Amino acid sequence: MIIINPAGEQLRTQLEPAQRLPSLAGKKIGIVDNTKHMAAAFLGELERLLRANYGVADFEHYRKPHASVPIPPDVVRRLVSSCDALIHGVAD
Repeated sequence: MIIINPAGEQLRTQLEPAQRLPSLAGKKIGIVDNTKHMAAAFLGELERLLRANYGVADFEHYRKPHASVPIPPDVVRRLVSSCDALIHGVAD
């Protein structure tokens, strides 16, 4: 009897956490809104607090068309190249 495991092979890549920014002052932060209930309200308040208390200079926003779809690769590339950090907000 041959037993075949139908599960896909699991290849895991070792990832390292991104280095923390020494400060948020003067930085540009990307904000991704996943369109879930209250995500926009939460992210708006977070933006206000980051600007007022940590000196964040600018924000770039992207709102997903639906929570279940991934961020398009071209948007990811744009955010990575133009922002110092990224916040992907979820809420319910």
